[in-house]
Amino acid sequence: MEQLDVLFVGNSTRDLMMLVEEPPVSDRRISASAFVKSSGGVAATAAVAHQRLGGRTGIVSAVGDDETGREILADMEAQGFAYVSYTTFPGSFSSTSLIQVEHSGKRCLTCFGGCINKLRLSDIDETILRSTKIVHIGVMDYDAAADICEFVRRETDAIISIDGGNIPRQPMEKLLPYADFFIPDNKTAMLTLGLEPQDACRWYVDHGCRVAAVTAAELGTWAWDGHTMYHADAYAVNVVDTTGAGDNFHGAFLYAVNRGWSLQRCLRFANVFASLSCTAMGGRAALPPLETVLSLMDA
Repeated sequence: MEQLDVLFVGNSTRDLMMLVEEPPVSDRRISASAFVKSSGGVAATAAVAHQRLGGRTGIVSAVGDDETGREILADMEAQGFAYVSYTTFPGSFSSTSLIQVEHSGKRCLTCFGGCINKLRLSDIDETILRSTKIVHIGVMDYDAAADICEFVRRETDAIISIDGGNIPRQPMEKLLPYADFFIPDNKTAMLTLGLEPQDACRWYVDHGCRVAAVTAAELGTWAWDGHTMYHADAYAVNVVDTTGAGDNFHGAFLYAVNRGWSLQRCLRFANVFASLSCTAMGGRAALPPLETVLSLMDA
């Protein structure tokens, strides 16, 4: 098959979203003013963003043999990806997220991983790993992620990108030496390292990755390549829901990387795309077209 631009490996979820005044405290019932049922997931949302921008996209994920899994599969098949591979695990549940969105755009997530942690290197066609420019790792079992990275590094020339969000320190240190790009959010950096974005970027590179970036919502994004510290401002929008913003950043960033842009331009492009994706409820409800992002980032 023709070479992919990016193969996204990791979770796909069904998102159940409600608009609330504020999340409930224990033993309290609250009312929601809106309800949205959509597809999400770290890897799947990043893949959809990349596809919408015009990239040649593949996805590898897992579902259970339940209704949620069938909904996820139908959604992925409808995206027009160049490659789709889902392992179905009988008797297992698919990934699901319950998301309470506040009017400020902030949200509270409850995530059920389902069977994604059962996915292994042996479930993936090695040919597709040899037929992509970039392999992006989202949420999945950390040992399996390391096995995939080790294979890609040993057997292919592909770039390895890792979504570092919410990865604990021990598996993070195991994955960093494989990463050409390692990008978590500032909350993860503070929780796992106790460091602000700039210092965290340096720490990640010192521990093995080639380029590290840390996203920080309205504060923008920092990145370090071992020589230069970069910063790209956030793009101001009327925020409705920040669900999927980080995932959309990854999809847009990797699209920009494949266009051969400078790191600074890649960060700016991804920031604008991710910000615009926050203007409606649901991680995929407001994905902007390429032309809109280009016109705004150059303004």
